[in-house]
Amino acid sequence: MNYIKNILLVFVILSSLFQVSKAADPVKQLPEISKDHAREYGKIVVRDFKGRLKPMNTLDLEVLRKLSGKNVIYDQNADQVVLGIIMFPDQWSQVPLIKIGRHKNIRNLIKKRGKLGAYDDFFDKKGNYIFRDLVRKAFQTETRDRGKFEKELLKLDERINIFNMLVNQRLLYIYPIPYNSSQKWMSPYEIKQDANNFSNDELYSYYSKFFPAYIESVHKSVKSGNWDLPNQIIKEFRDNQKTNGVDIPGETKFNLEILLNKLNIFQKVRNIYGILGFLVLILFFIKVFKPRPYLDKIFKVIYALVFLAFIYQMAGLGIRWYISGRAPWSNGYESLIYISFTTMLAGVIFGRKSWGGLAAALILSSVILMVAGLSLFDPEITPLVPVLKSYWLTIHVSLEAGSYGFLMLGAILGFINLLLMIFMKESNKARVMKTIKELTIISEMTLLAGLVMVSIGTHLGGVWANESWGRYWGWDPKETWALVTVLVYAFILHLRFIPGMRGIFTYNFSTLFGFATVMMTYFGVNYYLSGLHSYAAGDSIPIPPSVYYTALVFAAISILAYIKAKNLKIN
Repeated sequence: MNYIKNILLVFVILSSLFQVSKAADPVKQLPEISKDHAREYGKIVVRDFKGRLKPMNTLDLEVLRKLSGKNVIYDQNADQVVLGIIMFPDQWSQVPLIKIGRHKNIRNLIKKRGKLGAYDDFFDKKGNYIFRDLVRKAFQTETRDRGKFEKELLKLDERINIFNMLVNQRLLYIYPIPYNSSQKWMSPYEIKQDANNFSNDELYSYYSKFFPAYIESVHKSVKSGNWDLPNQIIKEFRDNQKTNGVDIPGETKFNLEILLNKLNIFQKVRNIYGILGFLVLILFFIKVFKPRPYLDKIFKVIYALVFLAFIYQMAGLGIRWYISGRAPWSNGYESLIYISFTTMLAGVIFGRKSWGGLAAALILSSVILMVAGLSLFDPEITPLVPVLKSYWLTIHVSLEAGSYGFLMLGAILGFINLLLMIFMKESNKARVMKTIKELTIISEMTLLAGLVMVSIGTHLGGVWANESWGRYWGWDPKETWALVTVLVYAFILHLRFIPGMRGIFTYNFSTLFGFATVMMTYFGVNYYLSGLHSYAAGDSIPIPPSVYYTALVFAAISILAYIKAKNLKIN
């Protein structure tokens, strides 16, 4: 009997401890904001610091990605999270939300092991910002002299400031001032600061009362569960914005931007391409080494799915073009999603009857979209810099960036051919050689298309340069490396005319390592050289060790393929 009592006692103690820990969890204590109301809140027009008018939903996504690197967190979408921070700052300041970064010294200072920290973690018991002196010192250090610690610290400081600006409502430029010559939009914070100067102004009076009334209604709705009043307040405010705002996007464009945010097309397409790509690659090797009669039917089904995904990706690019009012390839993120698109365009065209070509295009396009999704690239739609406000953006950049997809596909096909050479035997030589020759022909077609595009794009770039800078050619790093790319690929495609260099191995080896010129033109010039094309550049970064490892792997595979080709006397 005592034994049973002891078990029950332990059970009661453990249950109470679990309830205490659950109650102490700040995430469990977060007020729940209705998803339906958050969606209505996301339809408010807001002006960002670059001057673009966009849905609040877009700003919320950008803020959440900046704070935590996520689109959804704690089962709440971006609209719910940002609105929650504004409405309930005390609760949200205790929730791990802010990405800390990888530097161990920063983690040691706040004594955190996880990837995320709460806003309160960055302040001591007296409310002092623990990084104040370190941030001040980092800002005083010259940009070129900042180490990894300083860079990570400044990024973290930016996230903390963004959270603080949300709490103070300084990010929310939602009030249009129609009689201001500069089309100024103001935030609730600014309206509050200017309340005494505009006490007799009817519009300012409405603005000064709107946000306090809205906050009060949200607090009541969280308790009651009835969101009719906050919904009505938001609807009236949106009508006011339409009345007093200037150049507000049309309803169609506005709704399409919210739809694009919701669909997250490029991330979904990335996953589809990746799954289908690896499936086709497996089937491709089965067909080469152990062919089966039913594989062709499977390939037709997969190709149909690939085509549908490609149309979906094209629709995403088209919607982004319509929303921004310009060609969607003016910055690093946009150029990557466009190169992914042209890679799949080449795959759909040349891979219709080629398993290896389609597999290469799918995997390559998926990897490009994965790189575009890294924190290094910002998916935000931004206004064009003055030099890019030209119809030449559509012509020149589309040809240059588009060619990279074709040239990259040629490099991957060369890599696959080298792998096939390594696994070739006398017993399967005839079948494998047939596949290698087929992929080599497709590779030549893709390289030819890419060479034509990059050549025309480079020449037309000179025309644009003359309009923008008053000269056709100035040996700018981007111009120089674009020319190098043209010459290298022209040489590769003429190898078959040079005695002693006509072999299949030589061609495929050249396509693989020739792509280094494209990487230098696209990445190297932007991040390691300065020039007139720096408007598309990102922060200077060290060369990742993976680049060296990849080069070593490619070199090893090339050596093994060369040995096998020589032993089997492959022409």
